[in-house]
Amino acid sequence: MTRSQRWVSFLILSMTCGIIYQVAYIRFVFLGPTAQALALSSQDYANIVSVFGVVAMVMYFFGGWFADKFRPKALVVTALVGTGLADLYLGTVPGYWGILAAHVLMAVMGMGLYWAALVKAIGMLGDSSEQGRLFGFLEGVRGVTSTIVGFVGTAVVAASVAEAAGVLWLIRIYGILCFVYAALVWLFVRGDEKRLAHLGSSTLTLRQLGRAARNKYTWLIGGTVMLMYCFYTTLGYFSPLLEHQYGMAAALIGVIGVVRTYVFQFVAGPAGGVVVDKVTRSTPRFLRWMFAGCAAVALVFLVLPRDSAFTWVALGLMFALCLLVFASRGVYWAQVGEVEVPEGERGGVIGLASGLAYLPDAFLPTVCAWWIGDPAATPAVPEHGGGYTTLFLFLLAMAVLGLWLTTLTVRVRRRELAAAAAPDTPRVVPATA
Repeated sequence: MTRSQRWVSFLILSMTCGIIYQVAYIRFVFLGPTAQALALSSQDYANIVSVFGVVAMVMYFFGGWFADKFRPKALVVTALVGTGLADLYLGTVPGYWGILAAHVLMAVMGMGLYWAALVKAIGMLGDSSEQGRLFGFLEGVRGVTSTIVGFVGTAVVAASVAEAAGVLWLIRIYGILCFVYAALVWLFVRGDEKRLAHLGSSTLTLRQLGRAARNKYTWLIGGTVMLMYCFYTTLGYFSPLLEHQYGMAAALIGVIGVVRTYVFQFVAGPAGGVVVDKVTRSTPRFLRWMFAGCAAVALVFLVLPRDSAFTWVALGLMFALCLLVFASRGVYWAQVGEVEVPEGERGGVIGLASGLAYLPDAFLPTVCAWWIGDPAATPAVPEHGGGYTTLFLFLLAMAVLGLWLTTLTVRVRRRELAAAAAPDTPRVVPATA
């Protein structure tokens, strides 16, 4: 490949990452309007999203097998086409079971076929000295693409007579974009087969998973990411909080959702990496500070009166939480290399830890929908089990557990380094008679 072909391939592949997951995670920007657009109650939509999370978690383990058996380019194209079909099918409002089937298909396409194939496709665009730069720019291009598409989507919804109708058009537009990018990948993306052969296997074997299960860092890292992911999963539920309890104008909710979901992605992520490298020099230590900040935000939300006089205070708190969460997301997998997990075990550790880490997607949407109810429904669905108070108590508990786990990781690693640095104890040979 020429240099220009490599950069064209890289940019197109990176931009697909900002397109393919838009509908699957549209709730982060348009939670209530999406449920209305699909003619679902907020609880039914949350249940479907939870099923999506379960299937996505299972598909993560199969992604490496697909990436090893088929060409990455073909998998990326197939995943984009499959996701586009699912999006367009959703745009017909096919009823509960049809919407559920579309979300299952999106999970299979996005996590089973697409993600591992994308990692391989990006990896073969550079040699070993360029991998960090490639994947760093991948996240940046993905964030910029998601932000642009998100703001355009907000404009589409705002221009519609009804938000629900605008969301339906937006889902269809995202489906068409998936087809457009599938064509671009097929026509313009090039691969280096020699470099692809040197990337090694992505398949997780039972032996790797067994060794990972015996590694303490699998559970320390997986647990840490899971606890922070609880905050990420619940960010979408701040939209109805701001609108219905703090009186935020409905027209601003979509814009705020884009900023919360995408702008912080490419601003806070790199910032977190810089702080780890230049200040804390330890990812677990940095994450400990992030959990402390999350605990403080959750605690303030617990005592803050839910009144329109505090609208901008609540918005500022939510943005502070976004900064903490996305700064953490940018670095938490760096722990695998930092604690020196052996190269041969890293695939298993990351695989098993990821299964644990993204577990909140399988249950939190359903639970959160039950807690907060749906004041926009007709008739309105009330809060259950303590509502937002219970949600913030839950997040406070997750933050405290995160503080404990990151402190434990720091101490375990410190003991390992101290043991490695200690001189060998001289062996005492008993004197002979």
